[in-house]
Amino acid sequence: MIAKSFVLFNLILISAITFGCNSSPTEPGTTENKMYVYSNYGKTFYLLDYKTFEVVKEINLSIPDTITINGMILSTDRKHLFLKVEGQYPSPPFGFAVYNIEGENLENIFFTDFKDAEPAYFIAAQNKTEPGLIYVRFRDFGTYSIDLYEQKIQDFISGEHDFVLDERIYPAIGDEWDVIHKHWSGDIKGSFSELEFYLTNSGLHNLQFTLNKNNQDSISIYDFKLSKDNRLFITYQLSDGHSRNIESYFGIYNLETKQLYRSSLKFPWSLSGYFLGYSINRNEVYSIGSDGRFYIIDTNTYIIKDTINLGVSGEQSPIIISPDDNFAFVAYPSSNSIFVIDLNNRKVIKTISVKEPYNMIIP
Repeated sequence: MIAKSFVLFNLILISAITFGCNSSPTEPGTTENKMYVYSNYGKTFYLLDYKTFEVVKEINLSIPDTITINGMILSTDRKHLFLKVEGQYPSPPFGFAVYNIEGENLENIFFTDFKDAEPAYFIAAQNKTEPGLIYVRFRDFGTYSIDLYEQKIQDFISGEHDFVLDERIYPAIGDEWDVIHKHWSGDIKGSFSELEFYLTNSGLHNLQFTLNKNNQDSISIYDFKLSKDNRLFITYQLSDGHSRNIESYFGIYNLETKQLYRSSLKFPWSLSGYFLGYSINRNEVYSIGSDGRFYIIDTNTYIIKDTINLGVSGEQSPIIISPDDNFAFVAYPSSNSIFVIDLNNRKVIKTISVKEPYNMIIP
């Protein structure tokens, strides 16, 4: 257990001017229909127009080679992108970069006293009264909340850091909960997952309930999305502790009863599991694995309405849905491609060429 004195570690502000951290677009231009695309590693990301499907500009962050950037999330006020940063080896310091969406520039880089802190997972907290707040889960040090606008530690949340436990903080669900996805691998029970639901404004202190607690449903959850009527759609594999399953499944948790409904839908084995997308207006869930098949599922009947073959394979990105619910975007980094799927006509209408795209955000 880590001592609570770690709550007092200092945030060291590195001036954007000192490092010359202004973004340097390779071409002029902007758009009101912003979609940011990042490979999750490197100093270059892209601004796309999610209506015209064109690359507006490539954004190069002019920072020293001694700094490494990876991971990207959106602040809850939708005004900034937050990225993780590491300093130079050996014992690299861990910190964050803040990119101003309106000003289109990298404002600051913050380093902490943590050394060799990777792997670390982070999300923007759901509490919209504190838009700069993020939760950070360090494998070796525990979980903290940090306000990147105020440049300070808010709270030390938990010192849990079991090396066998792959603990990932997932995006908040609706306006009510923050969710932690805990995954155990190699346990005597097999590989399984728990989903912990915390009240949004509790700072991950007020646990309301846990799904698949102690593997009671014998599943290993991959991705999940909350519906408008309090159902939680999940993709998962079975977890019986005896065999490796070659198929993935689609299921639904009723968040009032906490019961799992095992639908009849199952998908071929995928190297990276199955991501989910959800359209409230269309009453559809979308799922895709590494084999390049995009499934459209009816949320009333749990029947696959259509399957679109993208003609590609390899690790896939999460699915992002356009604000008007007319288009879905999914990327395959090894193919340097983002596929635009028309959800009205059920077909791919464009393939956007971007170097190793993965993380896509529409502010």
